Amino acid sequence: MSKITFKLETDFDLELDFVLIGISSVLRDYRLCHFINKHTGLQFVYGKEDYLDHNGHEKEKPKDELDYHIIYETKKNKPTVQHHYNIFRYHNQTFEFEFYLLSNRSIEGAALIPEILSFDYFLMVKHFIDQEDLDALLENIKAIPEVLLVKEIDPTILKSKENLIF
Repeated sequence: MSKITFKLETDFDLELDFVLIGISSVLRDYRLCHFINKHTGLQFVYGKEDYLDHNGHEKEKPKDELDYHIIYETKKNKPTVQHHYNIFRYHNQTFEFEFYLLSNRSIEGAALIPEILSFDYFLMVKHFIDQEDLDALLENIKAIPEVLLVKEIDPTILKSKENLIF
């Protein structure tokens, strides 16, 4: 009997259809959202998803899945550990924009993107944003006095890019 082996290759680049912005700031996440809302006109709210679906019915997901971006860490011969990352969202249904502000540190202390610890938060812009609007967004965030650094990041070069897919 011959042995057959299969190799599974995953291509995350197809899922990385977003703009990623790294933000360094001394502000707590909710305060940063307040100032981003004030300087940009966006209206971030807490949580990854709304508690209600598009028909107004409560979603049947656990509250943690609606409130946090959760990464499951599995190590050989150890139980799976959950890392809960604070996340804020802004959706504009008219223009189909989706903005997410993610903390780079979980409640448990793990890094979302460990290869770039210099950023405290990541702003993800899903769907299309033109360069002029992106430049204006970056300038408005840079105008917040407590923001130390704002930089666009190419997500395809990150080793832990799979942590950004949800």
